[in-house]
Amino acid sequence: MRAESAFCLPTAERVKLSRCTTYGLGGEAEIYYPDNLCKAKLIFDKLNENGRAFVLGNGSDVLASDGKIKEPIICTKKLRGIVRVAEDKIFCLAGTSVGALLAYCKRRNLGGLEYLVNIPATIGGIAYMNGGAGGKYISDNVLSVKVYNGNIVTLDNKDCNYTYKHSTMRDINAIILSILLKVYPSTRQEIEERLSAYSARRAHLPTGRSCGCVFKNPQGDYAARLIEMAGMKGQSCGGAYVSPVHANFIISDGGSAEDVCKLIELVREAVWRKFGVLLENEVVLLGDFEACKS
Repeated sequence: MRAESAFCLPTAERVKLSRCTTYGLGGEAEIYYPDNLCKAKLIFDKLNENGRAFVLGNGSDVLASDGKIKEPIICTKKLRGIVRVAEDKIFCLAGTSVGALLAYCKRRNLGGLEYLVNIPATIGGIAYMNGGAGGKYISDNVLSVKVYNGNIVTLDNKDCNYTYKHSTMRDINAIILSILLKVYPSTRQEIEERLSAYSARRAHLPTGRSCGCVFKNPQGDYAARLIEMAGMKGQSCGGAYVSPVHANFIISDGGSAEDVCKLIELVREAVWRKFGVLLENEVVLLGDFEACKS
């Protein structure tokens, strides 16, 4: 008997996605929360019998629609754990938060990941989208990523095909299970200094409900610059507005997901008309939207 058969398929929880995204928006959905690898595989297999399941981490780059979400969802937030496997290597499960990872590294004098400070994401989500800050990306630290697509597959760094805000994992139907990361022995003082320096770099970013940057930067330019030059900085739509602090942030201020979606399209159209540049979403859309179909 396979080990997996010892587990029954967990029951989905009915949850409002407004509780599961940094936007604080989104309607009701059925979400599965595996708390170990066997359950994660069982749930993935079951949900994919009828189509592709949506994998959610901390929801920091997701805009979920206002109505009931039809897509089956696996949330990895309970899939947590970190183990140091060598002097300069740590293994962590996909649902481990960036904050927990950095705290673990700090306690053990392990550096190299400080640039992730204050990013409200899971390490699985960071690995999926090649997240980072300050010109550094997780691809600099990933040694391998273990995914499940019906079989357990280990992708070495080169197999992840990391580019700007992209990885192999975005192109395949799979769930990230764990990540092996390269770290560097360091002193507590050095780690604290780097954490403080990276935190200071992020201090100017807007506050309020958002997903961080909405659009990817076009090659050789910045989305925020184009949005501002197109006259959209500070523009609003219902309960959403383009931040006057950083034009690539759209803030939700008591409105709806549809408000945010409409404003995304208005910004995209304004930049296209002004510069002939079609901005590509960094935020991932989940559910049905009237305004956003791209």
